[in-house]
Amino acid sequence: MRLIPVALALFYRKLANNDLDVWVQVRTDDGPYHGLLEFPGGGIEPGEEPLAAAVREVEEEVGIVISPHDGKLMGTYSNEFPGKTILLYVFLFPESADLAGKGKWLRIEKENLSEVYRGQIPTPNHKIINDLYAILQKV
Repeated sequence: MRLIPVALALFYRKLANNDLDVWVQVRTDDGPYHGLLEFPGGGIEPGEEPLAAAVREVEEEVGIVISPHDGKLMGTYSNEFPGKTILLYVFLFPESADLAGKGKWLRIEKENLSEVYRGQIPTPNHKIINDLYAILQKV
């Protein structure tokens, strides 16, 4: 079984009413998530630290420069596929004004969490978003 490490950058903003916004962009590559709303991210290069990969992927995919000092590891998630396992390193970043016009914010509300976006976001991202919502309720 091949292990593929991937770094994701999850931009978020917590709202006063305990709702949450997460930033996504339309995936344009030819992979399994083509056309879905996805967090910026991609493969970690040999010798590269996961946080550095997340920062690099944001610059490559979104066209903005972010500071690694702003990133915090939320957790790791494992996704099994035939013949390979994708290990996702998810880093949280605060909202950035530089994201304007480059993607969109999805509203996450307590009643439905990410379920309202079923079919619009990759299946593994539901757990990530719902976990983030739970984490932020404790803060």
